[in-house]
Amino acid sequence: MNLEQAQIAALLSNKRGRFAADDQDVGILVKYVGVQASGTVEVTVTTGDITFKHGALSSEVVDTTIDSANPSDPGVIDVSETNSNTFGKVVDMINASPNWEAKLVDCLRADPSTAGMLLTMGATQAKVTGGLKLYKDTSATLNISLAIDRSIFKGIEVDNALWINTILSIVSKITNVSDDNLIQIYSINRVNKTEEKIYERAGGATTVEQVLPASGLELDSYRDDILLVRAIGTACAGYLCINGKQTNFNNPDY
Repeated sequence: MNLEQAQIAALLSNKRGRFAADDQDVGILVKYVGVQASGTVEVTVTTGDITFKHGALSSEVVDTTIDSANPSDPGVIDVSETNSNTFGKVVDMINASPNWEAKLVDCLRADPSTAGMLLTMGATQAKVTGGLKLYKDTSATLNISLAIDRSIFKGIEVDNALWINTILSIVSKITNVSDDNLIQIYSINRVNKTEEKIYERAGGATTVEQVLPASGLELDSYRDDILLVRAIGTACAGYLCINGKQTNFNNPDY
């Protein structure tokens, strides 16, 4: 990349910050794209199963284009089934329906989607610009994760093509049983379904805020990839804050 291209890229960069305390990081963005007037999503309290309905507003019925269970359970993704027990499998199943679109946000494809991993949610409208956010339950996932991903800022409709994502600094304060928490960073390509851990270090002591400075920390994704920062531990409560930027390198050879 020459100097002129670098100057243009700098002008096109956007600073991005995200913060999440317990139960505030997003597992999945989901949107109803079918022809009906309404599409709703529900997460059941006891099982974690996800129910999809569509139809006339306030008269929705289960959408039979989604069905994970054996025997059949139309309109329901049963997260105890082997074909839907990870977040990656859940999103693939949603996207196999012509009526729905879904993206992972603050999670990895291999993360368990089983009971309790998503917060309970009553039937909620998903025919909305940007998509409906399904939040993770920190007490079950035992991590707080945040992604630098254009989808979380601009909505499910956008992608990360021709963008470089950068992590500049991380602030975390996590409560743990035995001070065994870690800070990890993953570079993820959602289209190719690849995930690579590119950074790991010990987190701060339990209940102590840790600041990872910009000096020596600045990490870039591959072009078109997102970056996900994760604080994990045997027990997990607290908060995570990331500061980063997104730069549009409109150059297919970069």
